[in-house]
Amino acid sequence: MMKKTRKVTIQLTNKIVGSYEARSYPHDDMRGDKKIQLYKVPLYEIKVLGADDKGKLQTFLHKAPRFMPYWNNPQKPYHGYKTLGWVNSGLSTARKIVVDKYKSDYELHNRYSPGRGAIVMRGSFYIHAGPSSETEVGFGSAGCVEILGNFDDFKKNVASLSGFKAATDIVLMQLVHDKHLIVDIESASVPNIKLRLSREILPTWK
Repeated sequence: MMKKTRKVTIQLTNKIVGSYEARSYPHDDMRGDKKIQLYKVPLYEIKVLGADDKGKLQTFLHKAPRFMPYWNNPQKPYHGYKTLGWVNSGLSTARKIVVDKYKSDYELHNRYSPGRGAIVMRGSFYIHAGPSSETEVGFGSAGCVEILGNFDDFKKNVASLSGFKAATDIVLMQLVHDKHLIVDIESASVPNIKLRLSREILPTWK
């Protein structure tokens, strides 16, 4: 049976294009003062690469944090994650991943986002929706890549290069089925996020 889709690559580059104020996750009040500490993490250029229906190479640019502050309070641990304490969480080693799972019904846990769906890179490391902009501070993750802006636009960019005509989530599932969705991770230095504490805020979204 012939493949139904063309290969599409999501490249996690090591090019820093801005910063974002994130909170630690799954716990976000290290000082016990009922305030949330925010940390300035780098935003990286994320590329969606492939060819259009005329065979012309196309690149769509997005941005997202690759490394996030993770803190699982050892005194009151969240048992959804095994790692206790503080970690600069994210994938830093260069590798290419053939995506074998797309979760179309995935919803963001740490904050509300209208974006749905998650591209599974490895284990619990996903690519999914993130803050709507740099000014929507306080998103957190355990090392997932949270696409800044409209996640539906990101997914449509991926689908548009597949050569397969269907609803966006169906296209993504077909790409995974055909082993044609690739995540190309460029090697990147892990920032010392704990030294990037920027300010404390009272949570307005809880």
